[in-house]
Amino acid sequence: MENNQSEFIGAYYDIAAACMEKSYKRVEPFMALGTKANKGKGIRKILIAVFIGIALLGTGTAAAVGSLCVTDVWSEEGIVRVVSFSTDEREIVERSGTEFTENDALILDLFFGEGKNNIIIVAKPHTVKIYRDGKYLKEVTAAGSVENALKKAEVKLKEGDVYSPYLNSTITEDSRIDITSGFVVTIKADSQTKKIGFAGGTVRQALLEAGITLSDDDIISPAPEKVLKKKTTVTVKRVTFQESVKTLPIEYESVIKYDDTMYEDESKTQSKGKDGKKKVYYLTKFVDGVEEQSVPFKVETIKEAKNKVTVNGTKKRPLKYVSGTRVFSEITPPFPIELDESNRPVKYEKIITGKATAYCGGGITATGQKAMPGRIAVNPRQIPYGTKMYVVSSDGKWVYGYCVASDTGGFVKKRSAIADLYMHSYNDCMQFGRRNVDIYILEWG
Repeated sequence: MENNQSEFIGAYYDIAAACMEKSYKRVEPFMALGTKANKGKGIRKILIAVFIGIALLGTGTAAAVGSLCVTDVWSEEGIVRVVSFSTDEREIVERSGTEFTENDALILDLFFGEGKNNIIIVAKPHTVKIYRDGKYLKEVTAAGSVENALKKAEVKLKEGDVYSPYLNSTITEDSRIDITSGFVVTIKADSQTKKIGFAGGTVRQALLEAGITLSDDDIISPAPEKVLKKKTTVTVKRVTFQESVKTLPIEYESVIKYDDTMYEDESKTQSKGKDGKKKVYYLTKFVDGVEEQSVPFKVETIKEAKNKVTVNGTKKRPLKYVSGTRVFSEITPPFPIELDESNRPVKYEKIITGKATAYCGGGITATGQKAMPGRIAVNPRQIPYGTKMYVVSSDGKWVYGYCVASDTGGFVKKRSAIADLYMHSYNDCMQFGRRNVDIYILEWG
């Protein structure tokens, strides 16, 4: 076994030595791209197989032997495959036997210097005509690329010029280079800035030439159909949309019902409110990855809300009289009030005497209650809201009765009265007018 391996490795070294002295090659007919003879024909496919069996005993052996470079040398004479250890392009062309002069050019775009599938193109000189803006400029004989021809012709491209074919294109016999004077268009898109030469046209055409694809939602500035005639910056903002869903509460509503079997000063809660649940679907708009707008487009109710229902009475209380004197207040005290012979409370915490006025008209008080006789307006700094009182005119002819501090009167700023008593009607207000009253504080608020 050991002898067989030695013989195989020895054979490999013989082949390698032969490769170094003389390259293996095979010539196939070849027509240069772009020539008349090549029109309608493809380059003939080359099928070359070099089979070399290699038995490696270790990395040391592989390193000692090295690696082969397989290169196809293309020229107008044909195609030659060169197998060698050299990676020098000129040496490889020389070993291929291909004629090469100082006027020729080597095109090395597909030459990688090692491994398989390397290609070296030997380009021969050709006559090239150069035009600018459709007018003949000059003629030059050059080999290789369009760029080589322009350099040899000493034609300089200006910023924004548009040319055809591309600079790295290979020139052939009777090639033509067209240069169109243009301007620079700067394109900002996808977090990048790109500059292109543009000979004129719309924004959309400039983006197409720059390889920028657009969607119907993208924001382009200037507008896609605007015609560009000078140096311009075009901005493309990418617009995307994303769907999302949130679970949110459905707030309950407060509903008021009325009951004519209950008095006006009475109310009760028929049912407590309870929030429901819903799913809200949103469509969110992003501009260049930044959220700009989120719009709900669908709502699904998971659980219905239960409304809070409050019942208020509408029944008017009958007029009250104390010792033959009418009582204006229509609310009932939460505790019994003992009165003396002059209709004044026997027990109280404090008495305040001053001018009082009367008002009517309905509405809601400062404490959120319905205005009605018995809920009076005071200066809350003097008499806090919620204070329970009993009011009698100082001359004893008018008994307003039990009342609660519930509102603030306009008199507070003018300091013209100590209380404003809500009356049942405009006629009552006119009769009461403005007079001195005694306010008995039964319980402070």
